Amino acid sequence: MLILSRVCADFHDRQGRMVFSVRPDTRLIFVEAPESIQEDPLFAMLLAEGSLEAPQSAVRRRQLENDPVGKTDAAGAGLPETGIAAEPEASPEAETLPPEEEAAAGKTKAAGKTSGKRGTAEPTA
Repeated sequence: MLILSRVCADFHDRQGRMVFSVRPDTRLIFVEAPESIQEDPLFAMLLAEGSLEAPQSAVRRRQLENDPVGKTDAAGAGLPETGIAAEPEASPEAETLPPEEEAAAGKTKAAGKTSGKRGTAEPTA
């Protein structure tokens, strides 16, 4: 089984014998580990938190080869998917302008000038 571990760990079989160890020199690189490491509850825990990966696809393997620490925190655990867009959306209250300001903003947009909102230029239609 090919694994990439972002943390050091010792894996044991069901009898408690150590079967595999990830040391500082084998962190952040792909190593061949015995299938029996899956018997250790530590394996499932590290896999769930993102500190250890056992990629099944060649695409994911390539991604990890190029960036083994991508989307992880300082401790090596995977960051949760937040669903945050590239540019955060403003709250609806912030988008609502008083009628007089909205009319003024509409005139400047038509003229191709900035609306004063976030300091960005609005393209003309």
